[in-house]
Amino acid sequence: MISQADRSRLISLAYGYLGSLAESEDIVQEAMLRLVQDDGAQIRNREAWLTTVVTRLAIDRLRSAARRREVYPGEWLPEPVFGGPSAEQDMITRSRLTLGLLYLMERLEPEQRAVYVLREVFEYSYDRISEILNKSEAACRQLMVRARAALGCANTAPPEDRAEADRLLNRFLEALSHGDERALLGVLTEDAILVADGGGKVPSVINPIHGAQRITRFFMGIRKKNVLEAYVAGVNSRPGILTYSGGQLASVAGLEITDGKISAIYSVSNPDKIGHAGDPRPIDSRR
Repeated sequence: MISQADRSRLISLAYGYLGSLAESEDIVQEAMLRLVQDDGAQIRNREAWLTTVVTRLAIDRLRSAARRREVYPGEWLPEPVFGGPSAEQDMITRSRLTLGLLYLMERLEPEQRAVYVLREVFEYSYDRISEILNKSEAACRQLMVRARAALGCANTAPPEDRAEADRLLNRFLEALSHGDERALLGVLTEDAILVADGGGKVPSVINPIHGAQRITRFFMGIRKKNVLEAYVAGVNSRPGILTYSGGQLASVAGLEITDGKISAIYSVSNPDKIGHAGDPRPIDSRR
């Protein structure tokens, strides 16, 4: 019916709207079923038709999700993409859909988020966006203005040099393993932020932690209470860290880097969001 490449693009687009791979796959499947029911052979541009249906289904689901997330315990972070690459995961990791950006987009209204993702992440023209949302170009541009204002200085820049980022993260992990507070402070920006999501299912901080000093104290406390293994890995389109406890994946963190230091850590430990990738550690580390 459609190519794997088109399906992967639709899932990555839906993921940008929803922050959940499972929900994104459901929406794309529903759109494809509608294509069959509406006699897809008569539709000239299936890609455009499916993009429109997926977007409108996602907007409806976002309105419902907003009510659920109002009672979510603590901060809500998206489902991180990591581990064994699938076509969908590969497209997401090559996009600008970082955990930090998806977290910030939670403050947008559904239609603002749709316009932002279509324009800023997937680079659709306003003419095409207006067709997808069935709104005028002027209205879509206004939605974009409001989205950018709400997001402030969201980081949508291309990923940092991977080798340099890995070296920085390894310095962070080495400082943590040795309990070196001074070294930890040296790899964090003064105004760094830590956001964590345990979903009420595992112990986690409820509110974001601001500032290098407070984040360092938090990690020193974690180090004293738990024996953890940590590895540098790719998470979404940014460098990240996978943490294990007793051989089981305990958390997945995506990091933002600014001027050679860690400026934000988005850590997901909710087992419902990180249990889909099996064991993505390097083979040598599993022994």
